[in-house]
Amino acid sequence: MIANIYRFDPTVDAEPYYQSYQVDITAADRMTVMDLLISIAERQDGTLSFFSHSACQHGICGRCGVKCNGKAGLACETLLTGEDVTIDPIRLPVVKDLVVRN
Repeated sequence: MIANIYRFDPTVDAEPYYQSYQVDITAADRMTVMDLLISIAERQDGTLSFFSHSACQHGICGRCGVKCNGKAGLACETLLTGEDVTIDPIRLPVVKDLVVRN
């Protein structure tokens, strides 16, 4: 599958853009959007910024909110289908990539 992820660092980028990552998963893998982001950050691009949880991972804190194919949800609870996905920040202003100001 292809993951198209919103990228923007206001300290260096003039405009936001989407970066595409090839990821080998299927719906049978039961992977969440958070699992996908962690995998990309660890294996392909350590510069990717997003809210990662060390304690929550249960949909309690709500900090990992993103839009997945235009639908708002929590990255730690939203399951991927194995089809291509576009991930955007849930709101503006963006601090960096998928991290937004509270």
